[in-house]
Amino acid sequence: MAKLNNLPVRLPILAEDLPLAIDRDKIELEVVLRGLKAHYINEPDDYYGSYLQFYCYEAFKKAIGDNELERSLGFLEDAAKISRDYRYHFYKGLYYRQTGNGELCEIELKRSVEMNPDFYVGFYEIGKLLRSNGDYEEAANYFLQSIEKSEGKFALPFLGIVDTYISSGEYGQAMEIMNSIPRSFSLYSEILLRKGVVLNELQRFGEAEKVFDECIAIENRWQCFYNRSFSRSRQGKLWASLEDLRRAHEISGEVDVLYEEAIAEKNLGLLDEALEHCEEYYFHTGDEKALFLLVRILDMLGRYEKALKYLEKGDYSELKNTVLFHRGLAKGKAIAGLVFDNPITQAAYLSTLADIDKSTISREAGGLVTQGRLDIGSLINHLMKFDIAGMRERTTSFQMGMIPETSRIASLGEAGVYVSILKTLLDLPSRRDLLSYSMAFLISGLGTTTAVFRILLHVLRWRRSGMAFNLELFLDEYLEEIRDLDFQLGLRITKLLEEGPIDIDTIDESGIEDIEGFVLSMLSALEKGTIDQLDTNDENLKEYLKLLV
Repeated sequence: MAKLNNLPVRLPILAEDLPLAIDRDKIELEVVLRGLKAHYINEPDDYYGSYLQFYCYEAFKKAIGDNELERSLGFLEDAAKISRDYRYHFYKGLYYRQTGNGELCEIELKRSVEMNPDFYVGFYEIGKLLRSNGDYEEAANYFLQSIEKSEGKFALPFLGIVDTYISSGEYGQAMEIMNSIPRSFSLYSEILLRKGVVLNELQRFGEAEKVFDECIAIENRWQCFYNRSFSRSRQGKLWASLEDLRRAHEISGEVDVLYEEAIAEKNLGLLDEALEHCEEYYFHTGDEKALFLLVRILDMLGRYEKALKYLEKGDYSELKNTVLFHRGLAKGKAIAGLVFDNPITQAAYLSTLADIDKSTISREAGGLVTQGRLDIGSLINHLMKFDIAGMRERTTSFQMGMIPETSRIASLGEAGVYVSILKTLLDLPSRRDLLSYSMAFLISGLGTTTAVFRILLHVLRWRRSGMAFNLELFLDEYLEEIRDLDFQLGLRITKLLEEGPIDIDTIDESGIEDIEGFVLSMLSALEKGTIDQLDTNDENLKEYLKLLV
């Protein structure tokens, strides 16, 4: 047992500690320390002194891990009474790091490697310290020295140098190192996690997803599910992204995941689940961003009083006025006297006041709104009336209470169905918002469809406000939302700014074949002032375009 536990062959134990040592597979650290201290005080020698010093350092590590700083320092000073070797300066450096004294930490750590130039753990810790201070070049140098001193057998500096390059934005350098590391590497799952994160940063989301797949096959790390969720959402795989977030939270219990879950559920129109998770996150954190999401969810649900209750404290006049306006419209009234800082919202509000006959505000929306809330069951029944391949199969699955396993891009005809329903909700902005999310999930399941439906909604709202359309201002307002739903579509729209919108003649020659093409053509025509010349074969989309002229 002595050799197994790094104990002297004849371990001195105090008489009062004998009951704690007899017939034990492992003797407590405190028992070993008391015995060695007593023996060394009475008969100091190098043999027992080396063991005492070793266990002083072990006790230090335990105390510092428990954040018992004063006690940990006492163990260090006990070790120093025997000798101040490189280990003493190393652990003193760790003590200073724990107390937040980075300058003294660096001095002590560097002293330890000066005393023992082969001490690769010391070089690694110096690298960590320098990286945390933003001294990336020096940090990388120390990590490399740690690798060299250990002859590549110490795994942590490999992660350290990768993290250094990632922190400094040198993704190419980080990828070069990670690609050279074999699967046999002891921390290979850590390498894969970092590789996936870098690929996400490089906007190579498909490659990132595959790397996270590989990582998860090795180890069910919640961080891999969490980051793969981001990869998938940016590719428009909204349901798969949500499943990853749910798995990440199931494994980790991390409260921050709940906020991302709530966003993902909102994007699929799953508002009850989104509300539950957003409220839980807000309860634990008090994070203001969750308050804004909470109110938006409650607004779409038609739960205006609860939304207003959340806004009682603090200066949220813009958000509060939005809820008040929507509540009034839901009751068949248009409340006057509200002021909005956002120019688009203000213009839309004033236009609504001017155009709406307050006695004829529609609250039924063709039977799709029940008790102030968009009725998803009625929406499914309405969609089932259309004999469109693919759409009918998905809506049938939902009607049977099942989530379809596959996703599909919506057709131009389905976009036409969407805008035909959207027109019935013109007086109900909260329901329009929910429709764009819910219908896209019901018929498609892809973020591309959701992004297109959101664009169609935002453009209609913009034009009804009476403001002249400006693509740059439109993208300032909505590009981030579009990219979150489908990054590639966001890039294609951005190119309209960089390379110029598409000419109407080019649109006529090439034709509009899908919903992405329709959106790109519509935004181009709006920007160039040729929206009255834009045409499509779908009658519902034709009627929609007339609203934009």
